[in-house]
Amino acid sequence: MAKVFPSLEQIKHLRQSPTEGELHLLEFLLKNLDDNYEIYFQPFLNGDRPDIILMRPDAGVMIIEVKDWNLKNYNINQQKQWLVTQDGTKIKTPIDQVSTYKQNLYDLH
Repeated sequence: MAKVFPSLEQIKHLRQSPTEGELHLLEFLLKNLDDNYEIYFQPFLNGDRPDIILMRPDAGVMIIEVKDWNLKNYNINQQKQWLVTQDGTKIKTPIDQVSTYKQNLYDLH
């Protein structure tokens, strides 16, 4: 079983509770990954807080951003920008978020 930090019990009692999707993914990863993997839930990385970082020392790092979004509430325009349907506000895409985390991991950490 993978090692998770903080523990699953601690995660369930955090001030900001995990979303249903985050909890489901954590439980899936714990069931299906061996103890070569380390799972970090909402780690603080010099100001960045990705949802999950999955590490395996001999393989690499995976940054995961979980979204429990109803996609009916969002549109994508011709320039591939994401917009909130209700008011047209531009938002950062999940891919852009992870790309920023990755770039900061390379450049700052």
